[in-house]
Amino acid sequence: MKKLFIQIFSSCLFLVAFTFHVSARDFYRIGQDYRSMAMGNTGIASANNSSALFYNPAAMSNIFTWWVDFPALQATYSDDAKDLYETLQNGLDLDTKDKQIEFMEDNIGKNPYLRINFGSSLFINMSQKGLTLGANYTYELIVDIEVRNASAPEITAYERLDLIRQVGISIPIGLGKWILGVNYKMIDRNELDFTYTIVDAANETNFPTLQDDGLKGSGGAFDVGFMYRTATKARIMFGGVWRNEVELGDASNIPTQLDLGMSMRQEYSIFRWIFALDLRDITRQLGSEDKSTSEKSIYRRLHIGTEVGIFPLSKNSSWISLRAGYNSGYLTWGGEIAFAHGLILGYTTYVEETGEYAGQKPSPRTAIYLSLGF
Repeated sequence: MKKLFIQIFSSCLFLVAFTFHVSARDFYRIGQDYRSMAMGNTGIASANNSSALFYNPAAMSNIFTWWVDFPALQATYSDDAKDLYETLQNGLDLDTKDKQIEFMEDNIGKNPYLRINFGSSLFINMSQKGLTLGANYTYELIVDIEVRNASAPEITAYERLDLIRQVGISIPIGLGKWILGVNYKMIDRNELDFTYTIVDAANETNFPTLQDDGLKGSGGAFDVGFMYRTATKARIMFGGVWRNEVELGDASNIPTQLDLGMSMRQEYSIFRWIFALDLRDITRQLGSEDKSTSEKSIYRRLHIGTEVGIFPLSKNSSWISLRAGYNSGYLTWGGEIAFAHGLILGYTTYVEETGEYAGQKPSPRTAIYLSLGF
């Protein structure tokens, strides 16, 4: 499966390059879910689908049924990635230094981004109080390319292929107002980073490949989360999760993180309304090393979102869902059509800030989702 996954995208991955000394970049969180991204990247207390383990193991208590999806496929791409795709469709030849230099000059300032998630999930609800078992098995591919520096063009980029395996449990305490969640995640990571300059093109230097030159590593860690469900009519819930560092050998580690969130749910006849608010990475481990930059601000870690469900199917899903939110300074929106758990189609558009503050270096992105299951 891993070799097939690499082969599918080999037509564009040879373009990939990256440098770690740039001033700021995407946070590259694993398991970014289309539903949560449409709701401003919230999910610590509001996650209720097959991506719950990526946000908070205690949030599995929001799943009140059995749930199996296979396969689940999500593709996320930037506006510039569509231009690159059209170029590839028309034929891309970079065999000579002149063609490489021409490509750089024609694409100055563009930032193609692609993320593919492919896998399956299983959730088993054992009790309406919130006792739920969950697991998922996911491949995640990220390709992030930038062509910059008009006076001396260079390609910088980031490429990563993760195999992510998770198992978890949410446990109600007492009557179920408090929920304890624990999950263990194991990650096999292969990533590549370098910068390809106009000098490299002139010297006819070959592009490195993920298979031959990527850094590899494996590691695992526990996440511990909680949920507190109030007895109010507004169904207000508070949640939090502590993620231990995942050490991945030669590849980049996933740092320790602390996330907090709240959500509120209301029912109005055929409508369901959900509001959510998250503060992610409160300890400010993601971003540049310079803690004085705006990239380290809490403002960039603030996430707000809402969802309106029409014709509820169950306690946590509707036939039609409309979503909107606020993600680190930008508006997000999306929608979903669900035929029970048998077929789910989702769409999201959002902006990811890849600079140090909102508005400096936005990357508009689109996510589409397809899930089959029961």
